Amino acid sequence: MEKIEEPTVLFGKSKWIWAADATKKNSNVIMRRTFSFGQNKPPQRAFCRAACDTHYYLFVNGNAVVWNGGLNRSEKHAYYDEFDIASFLTKGDNIIVVFAQYYGNDGRDLVCSPRAGFIFECNDLDIYSDSSFMVYENEAFQTPRSTNCCYAGFNVNYDAAHEGPIQNVYDPAYNITQFKPATVLASYPDDNLGVVTLRPVPLEKFSAQPVIAKPKKTTNQFDGDTYIINLPREMRVTPYMEVAGNGQEVITITTDRTDCMGCFGDEVSTYKAHSVKYTTKPTLNIYEGMLPMVGSVLYFTMPRSVKVVKLGYRELGFNTTPTCAYQADTPELDKLFNKAVNTLYMCMGSTLMDTPERERTMWLGDASVEARALYLVYADAASLVKKVLEDVIEYSENSDILYSCVPGNVPVDIPSHGLIALGDYGIFGTYRNYTTDLEFFRVNYEKLVDYVMQWDMTEHGVALRDGTRRWYDNLYNVDEVLLENALYYNACSFLKELGAEVGNNDYEEDFDDRMSNIAEFIESTWDGLGYTTREDSYDDRANAFIALAGLIPDDRKGAVARLLSATINASPYMEWAVLTALSELGRRDMARTRFNMRYSSAANDEQTTLGEDFNGYGTRCQGYQSAVIFEAIELFGGISVKDGASKIKITPDFTAVKDFRTELQLASGTLDVRYKYSPTKVDIIIDNKTTAKVELEITPEHIGRAADRRTIVLNKGKNKFSV
Repeated sequence: MEKIEEPTVLFGKSKWIWAADATKKNSNVIMRRTFSFGQNKPPQRAFCRAACDTHYYLFVNGNAVVWNGGLNRSEKHAYYDEFDIASFLTKGDNIIVVFAQYYGNDGRDLVCSPRAGFIFECNDLDIYSDSSFMVYENEAFQTPRSTNCCYAGFNVNYDAAHEGPIQNVYDPAYNITQFKPATVLASYPDDNLGVVTLRPVPLEKFSAQPVIAKPKKTTNQFDGDTYIINLPREMRVTPYMEVAGNGQEVITITTDRTDCMGCFGDEVSTYKAHSVKYTTKPTLNIYEGMLPMVGSVLYFTMPRSVKVVKLGYRELGFNTTPTCAYQADTPELDKLFNKAVNTLYMCMGSTLMDTPERERTMWLGDASVEARALYLVYADAASLVKKVLEDVIEYSENSDILYSCVPGNVPVDIPSHGLIALGDYGIFGTYRNYTTDLEFFRVNYEKLVDYVMQWDMTEHGVALRDGTRRWYDNLYNVDEVLLENALYYNACSFLKELGAEVGNNDYEEDFDDRMSNIAEFIESTWDGLGYTTREDSYDDRANAFIALAGLIPDDRKGAVARLLSATINASPYMEWAVLTALSELGRRDMARTRFNMRYSSAANDEQTTLGEDFNGYGTRCQGYQSAVIFEAIELFGGISVKDGASKIKITPDFTAVKDFRTELQLASGTLDVRYKYSPTKVDIIIDNKTTAKVELEITPEHIGRAADRRTIVLNKGKNKFSV
């Protein structure tokens, strides 16, 4: 087939289409479009674009091409996908089948438009979404059961008796009379769904075919049979089953994370994630769920009268693979590192989620931790960090607030999260350290400054700002005054340095005045043992962020390090700050000791992800636990990356880690670092394949033997040192 010239206007020949009622919530439609090449050979290119509110699954000749298509939209922003279907085409008749869903309910991860819609174009095949697409509203999806999970979508309540004759939906020759010409809703763009832009992150990867499992079976006299599929690790999956039934038997599909506990301050709550209630029809039932479920165990519970033919699942997730190699000096640290990598992967989707189990929400504090880990592990997934930043900037358009929970229906202003995001260790600082995109900061610098200028100064430091919520860590024993002042100092310091980089020094004097005021206030809180505004206690988090602000004189560093070693308040959300502060104070040995103590339970349990709390309650997969990644590489390995990965400093510390190896794919190239320890000699081997300035800093107190204190600029290629 001759290639058709593409129109100059996106979706210029296409229409938004759906079934007759495009406003119905929890609408599930099937669309078919047949076409034929006759005896001609199919083209080598069949480039397609598609968009949907809310999600779609696209098959070509029975082959799954797009799974969970349609990136979660915000109130102002919707996306389209691009993909090529040429490899799935054959001579003769062909068919495109689309399963499309419209949620119609918002969540912390998504804002729905007022009505459904699907739009498609393939200029190479001269196929455009219009009334030539045949559509069927699948009435098997009944009124859903309620759920109290925080993200969009509904539980599945599927009655197979109402699904209609859709078993031959993939056969282009089969004329299904229940399918009617699609209802044309509007031309593109329209007032409801607006302008769409190319999704900035890749389409999700997925299992090409369902993975058929060999489940374990348990029997209960009340519940019937439960078939248990132990997944290789915690995963996002869609369930698959083939069963024979008599009709009206109820099958439930859940995971071990369908029930998820609440978070700090909400410990008594239980949140119900999406699940499936399937009612059989007589004879064979084939069901493939298309609502992602999360867990490490998949449960199919059914009456004993149901005969199982096949049970399984498809895995789906962010389209990336780790580019980081890592090996440490203990099996426990290796195990924790691998759990942290899986935790981070599970929290990567249309945004950097806090957890895939309960909320699927972007919180700026959590995303700051995740971003710092992501650049070390997934070189090709950094576009997700940029998307988070663009979502935050978009939502701040009219208010100058850096919101959490965007995209989503309830943007949340948490001042401490915004300040963490603007520290050198936050998501903005991480983006600056690991990318060369200084233009982003030139464009948005004034907006970031406007945000921090919303805090009022007093004679004794910055006044606390309420926002939507005042939240710091786990709500208990938090020195809020010190924490917010230290965080604010860090944000001012970062923005002052950033202003110099982008050539905007208009606020330098304001930052100096504010930082001087805060430094004087923090100095006044020193009592000889630590910094505190609470007479009865010290807060490890507050003292940690003061250390990260560089406000601790040399003669007090030992005392603060001892305080941080002995005071245990931080949850995993802020534990990284305490460990980083100990490292900055020159006590990475104390940081490693505290790390081993705090993570001892997680290192030895059977979970494949890291959870919300050290004590085991809450979620079992929490994004901020990816901090283990940069703790293992940056803190214990002593690797610092700055200025778009153009400056790298390596400072081995054999009091923190003995044998160590990591290989990193950075914006400036590949860096391979190895340490080998023996009682008589240490070897440091660095293979530098970057364009960065890479420095090795030798300090005798950290090497553990007599050595000259020196800084060595490394050559390209392999560098080896023995001490």
